[in-house]
Amino acid sequence: MKRWVLPVTSFAMFLLLWEIWGRGGDPIISSCPSAVWSAFIHDLASGQLMRAIAQSLPALLAGYALAVMLGVPIGIFLGRSSRAEEMFGFYFVGLDASPLIAFVPLFVLWFGLGVEVRLMMVLVFCITPIVINTWRGVRAVPVTLIDVGKAFGASAAQITSKIVFPSVLPAVLTGLRLGIGRAVIATAISEIFTAMTGLGGLLLRRSESYDMAGSLVPALVLMSMGIVLTSLLAAIERSLFAWSCNRNTL
Repeated sequence: MKRWVLPVTSFAMFLLLWEIWGRGGDPIISSCPSAVWSAFIHDLASGQLMRAIAQSLPALLAGYALAVMLGVPIGIFLGRSSRAEEMFGFYFVGLDASPLIAFVPLFVLWFGLGVEVRLMMVLVFCITPIVINTWRGVRAVPVTLIDVGKAFGASAAQITSKIVFPSVLPAVLTGLRLGIGRAVIATAISEIFTAMTGLGGLLLRRSESYDMAGSLVPALVLMSMGIVLTSLLAAIERSLFAWSCNRNTL
């Protein structure tokens, strides 16, 4: 049996049951796939959906890119220095375990209601898995490899760039994959609670008008963005490090 048969069959059954349940329910609190599809086509034709996506993507991509540029060097620094790990590592562990949505009011006070608050929320939401995975990856590099570099007279910078960084790339890509999902969540939360624009703002406006089918369109688009971006990074990870993915499948 082909690998796609079971998931496709499961998804088709889910849509069928949802259609049956949705058509018989209250339209204020329920909907069905055919109504969601009609709302999607209407939003697409009117340009409303594309405008919302265009408003959401810049903050998402900029915040994620900033998290990558900061998170990977910080993770390497924490992994290479025991003192830095002891002094700063617990900040990222604590931040990763915190309910970051509770900090939204503070972000609004600090950064206002513009694009800055959305960018910073994406950065804070997705930097911790990048830092922690890179940090743990560096700590897992075999000591013998580093000792060989030292034996050949390599400097600390050369050991980091020539030995540690290539060895830690699978862990870095895992962190990037986990981070992009959080970036999408942060984008939706920030737009709902602060900016009232983009896909999150569209979702909020639709829910306030009890438009269940219209509310599900931006919600499903956000979910699709997360799936596509995560799958893209997972495909890159598999193509580059198939041996590692087979051994450490999450």
